[in-house]
Amino acid sequence: MSPLRFLFSLFVTGFLALSCGHFVRGADAVHQYYIHPDVQGRALDVKMSDYLKKHLQRRSETSLLSRDGIEVAVHVADDFGGDFGFSRLPGGGYLLRAKDERTMIWLVYQFIKMAGKADGNITTDDLPPLILSGRDTVVTFPFEYRDIYMPTNQNPDMTLLLALHNLEMDWGIWGHNLSRVLGSNGDQSFGFQNMDQSLFAKGADGVVHQNQFCFSSDKLLELTEKYIMDQYGDGLKYPLKMTIGPADNDWVCLCRRCESAGNTKTSATPAVVAFVEKLAARFPGHTFFIPGYSTTKALPDHRLPANVGVFLSAIDYPRAWHSEDERSQQFFRELERWQQITDTVYIWDYICNFDDYLTPYPILYVMQERLRQYREKGVKGLFLNGSGYFYSMQQEMYSFLLAQLLIDPDADIERMVKEYYADAMPNVGQFYSSVVLSMEEHARRSALELPLYGGMEEALRTYLFDRNFREFYSVFLRANAMEMTHRERVIYEKTRQFVSFSFLEMCRIHGLGSGGFAELVGDEWVVKPEVWSAVEDLKIMTPEDDLWILTDNENAAPDHMDRVNEQGVYVADYENEVELWLAGSAWSRDVLLRQPLLVRYEGGSERTTKLTDAVAGISQNYHWGWQVFPQKDLVIELPADVLAGKSGEFSMSFLNSERHRMSPPKAVEIWADDRNVGVLRKEGLADYVDEGEKVTFRGPASFGRPERIELRIVPSYTHDVGIDEIYFK
Repeated sequence: MSPLRFLFSLFVTGFLALSCGHFVRGADAVHQYYIHPDVQGRALDVKMSDYLKKHLQRRSETSLLSRDGIEVAVHVADDFGGDFGFSRLPGGGYLLRAKDERTMIWLVYQFIKMAGKADGNITTDDLPPLILSGRDTVVTFPFEYRDIYMPTNQNPDMTLLLALHNLEMDWGIWGHNLSRVLGSNGDQSFGFQNMDQSLFAKGADGVVHQNQFCFSSDKLLELTEKYIMDQYGDGLKYPLKMTIGPADNDWVCLCRRCESAGNTKTSATPAVVAFVEKLAARFPGHTFFIPGYSTTKALPDHRLPANVGVFLSAIDYPRAWHSEDERSQQFFRELERWQQITDTVYIWDYICNFDDYLTPYPILYVMQERLRQYREKGVKGLFLNGSGYFYSMQQEMYSFLLAQLLIDPDADIERMVKEYYADAMPNVGQFYSSVVLSMEEHARRSALELPLYGGMEEALRTYLFDRNFREFYSVFLRANAMEMTHRERVIYEKTRQFVSFSFLEMCRIHGLGSGGFAELVGDEWVVKPEVWSAVEDLKIMTPEDDLWILTDNENAAPDHMDRVNEQGVYVADYENEVELWLAGSAWSRDVLLRQPLLVRYEGGSERTTKLTDAVAGISQNYHWGWQVFPQKDLVIELPADVLAGKSGEFSMSFLNSERHRMSPPKAVEIWADDRNVGVLRKEGLADYVDEGEKVTFRGPASFGRPERIELRIVPSYTHDVGIDEIYFK
């Protein structure tokens, strides 16, 4: 029996008993504390001892402060050789030390968490798991910069509580947003034609690319210097970090000055580095970074100034446990090369499936191993790119635990997961932690690469096990009737909405097969009741007053809570299309239903039933029911024996999406043997769109007794084509 199957059986038999009790935090005895500055009169010691007193007391209805209580001394200074220190005082109390106020705030809450474990009257269920061991220790954080791009870390209070950094607090210019420095001179509402054209990149043919910059432009340098001085000063008193990089596309400026600097068709590194070095000389108090990514992936040919570093993207480093393939080795070779020319290397890593924020994504063990490697290699900082402002599955738990791993890459993940759910969900947390840990363990044991941009098929191939997930989903739905706190109910309902999406996509992957979305009743395919229930669960809305429970941010925007992916597709848009597809039963009376088709294209061929499995494509993501093929020489061979002697209408749909480089063809020709017997043409205008659109082609056909029937694609672009279903009725 697999670990996950065992935990399901354990949960079913033990859940009722668990939910009828109450979680006990610790002993019933109430401890009191005498909290004071370690150095009387020292401003920061006084401030932070008062902070600890205030925030400890507000978590209990019983008085916790007394001069006769356990002594706690608070000291803020960088005179002890670490980022924080925790030690016992001779009389049995504690000394808390931190190098700065920001670190002390984190240490205060760690101490409160420790106090809460010993005293059930102190509420700590909203705090991250405990790292402090209770033993004397002085710790230097392995990374000087630690950032997690998830909703929880959008709240500055949570940034401090988790000992994290935050791009809004710690950075001036960030990433690809150089356009913000242009002010009214670069406001797109004025029209690019009214702007100084010297700001923009030029191709080898002299054509201006207004979505990319010329980093040899004197005007761009002037505007950037003015912006930094106006917004952030010279950096000598208040230093900040700045990332300066090209817009996120493949264009490279090849004007005379950029070519002279060393730019090539694929590398903007020379001009970008020269631009950044001028800024670094002008503002020696600030630290500037160039992105090690895309057109600035190539290394400079010289050592960088002391206040210039690199933000190296780990996008090509496979997210897999114990990955040692050539891509991994190449990434670390590249890291070592950067470290030879700069002392400041930060890593930009990725912790989500950016095409699917809703399906569970077991990243903890994988990321723990990566953090250990980064620590050993001397990496100075980490930016973990997650779902940003959009809520993703269990994002609070992942934010809490990843923040702890950034401080201690050797922390016990199993203990932290169990502790988090025991606090956050006293009635159903054991079930949650068991499922999370089981998926994490599967990802670790399989050592398969987690998809960075993938759909349900990729998830099922790597870490999500079909049968286990269905068992989890079934038991999870029954948990609805159990006792829950208000916090638990909010987390449960949001999880229910998200796993219903995963369940639907899993059923759609299987089409009309075992585990699919419909069942055969007589001679008719009928949508399963549990599939309709999942569609209804997608409509769950989180009350605005409860958003803070899911994000730790009282200013969380409702608009950010129900997005499917990085592209920002709404759950409601997905649900609407699925509901219309199921209600329409377009598969009824389809002559081609479940028939295998042969698809031929330049360089290959394949036999598939995915084009006749009744699963309609959802317009805004190519993973959702679309089969992708190259347009060139694309021919679909239909079963001539099935269509012989029949008349009817063909219909088939294509995905139109510039973002995914997919477009519908000009037309689809119908061929019987060597004769063109008809054509399918698109309905509507169907211009080439960015966000995703389904374009349907229709046309009549009649057949005698041909030996071969084909649909031949007349291509429109060199892009791929996405097809969902082919019907003949």
